[in-house]
Amino acid sequence: MFNFIYKNLNLLFFGFLIAFASGFGQTFFISLFSQDFRDTFELTNTEFGSLYSIATVLSAITIIWAGKLIDTVSLRKYTLAIILGLSITCLMASFVFSVFFLFLVIYFLRLFGQGLMGHTSRTTMARYFNTNRGKALAISGFGFSVGEIIYPAAVVFLLLTIGWRLTWFSSSIFILIFFGIFFYFIFKINNFKKENDRDEKIDLGEISWRRRDVLKDFKFYMYLPLSLLMSFTVTGFLFHQVYIAEIKSWTLINLAQGFIFYAISGIIGSIISGILIDKLTGRKLIPIHLLPMLAIFIVMLFSDHVYVLYLYMAGLGLSNGFTENISNSLWAEMYGVKNLGSIKAMLTFFGIMASASSPFLYGIILDQTSSINTLVYLSLILIILFSLMGYFSKKLK
Repeated sequence: MFNFIYKNLNLLFFGFLIAFASGFGQTFFISLFSQDFRDTFELTNTEFGSLYSIATVLSAITIIWAGKLIDTVSLRKYTLAIILGLSITCLMASFVFSVFFLFLVIYFLRLFGQGLMGHTSRTTMARYFNTNRGKALAISGFGFSVGEIIYPAAVVFLLLTIGWRLTWFSSSIFILIFFGIFFYFIFKINNFKKENDRDEKIDLGEISWRRRDVLKDFKFYMYLPLSLLMSFTVTGFLFHQVYIAEIKSWTLINLAQGFIFYAISGIIGSIISGILIDKLTGRKLIPIHLLPMLAIFIVMLFSDHVYVLYLYMAGLGLSNGFTENISNSLWAEMYGVKNLGSIKAMLTFFGIMASASSPFLYGIILDQTSSINTLVYLSLILIILFSLMGYFSKKLK
């Protein structure tokens, strides 16, 4: 492992860093400002959830085109463009003055942050690595988890000290200076090399599915719901986390502490899944990877104690760590890496569509019931149903 990291340090650090930068457009980050946005513009949970969902859907549509560019545009230009775009968007957020302007801010946050940065990290790791793809995805994926540890605590501190507008302004400056400098030096000493040592029975370089061919494959639709479920579930729960905390009598400090469990468990899930992928393959693992989340949702039905919050956040992180690596490896195994940017752009679109639907749906349920049990039951049903679909798909050639 250490030899692998040393030999590919520059490339792995690139994947880690751009995953870390994606945090500014992730739901867990934006949702920490949800109370401020709702109070400033007098929005209900359903109204804000609807606005967020529509903006997210439009960003997903844009990614179908923008994500495909990674196959043709140099990685340096592609990366620096989305860094600049995210910095400008955070600056816009600090001056937001209307609901429409807020809509544009969320659209660009989702496009540059959650969408294109995550897409760039995962696509680059899957493309450059073959026999060690699982390890590469796991190591670069630490960037998501480190962001989940650092950003919530930093945001809560800044919100309590300088307010939400200056927090967004500070984020803009941080992105431009910190990430701008690091990526400048990474590309200046660029020694990215594709992994050549292949011991797989099938050479993925010879597998070359096109996006339109993937859409005709029956197995794709059997695996797709299971690969998207965590995006749907995590976004829904984290988007409404402040309101859920009020129902459960959890404080904002408790939520910030919960993200530590979420992030650490995400790292653990990423490490475990990365090792298992290289030994077993993503296709064998995907039907069973959400079983930990199934158990933790059951526990949530019986207690509101703050320790359940930490357990629930740990379960979300663990399962999300599994999903990130296993699903990304699955598509490379099934469809090859030659057109992976185009295929991943389509998958990113589906993922963002899944994440766009849950804030709206969960907002309606919470406004109508003022309880999260309905959300938990819905999640349990979907986990069982989609896991069974993945299990039977595994038997198909």
